[in-house]
Amino acid sequence: MSTVTDRWSAKISAWRHSGLSLAAWCRDNGESYHRALHWRKRLQEGDDSPAHGRFLELLPPSHPLSLECNGVVVHVSRGFDAGLLADVLSVLKRG
Repeated sequence: MSTVTDRWSAKISAWRHSGLSLAAWCRDNGESYHRALHWRKRLQEGDDSPAHGRFLELLPPSHPLSLECNGVVVHVSRGFDAGLLADVLSVLKRG
């Protein structure tokens, strides 16, 4: 951790233990509320670097997905035919 990160980590910890709202703590301690919000978020992410350029892998659910359209529920399993699903939803949309 950098020196700035260490200082803000200590400040956020002091705020959490104070029982005050973040805005009140900032007023009492001469800190910028918006800067404190920034550091609270950054420290909650547990990372010392900006969040730009990160990727998150999204995996399909292991159980069927349920879609509802005009009161009709369609259960979609892994390996479904996307074209057929589009056709079914198009028909349901017309109602």
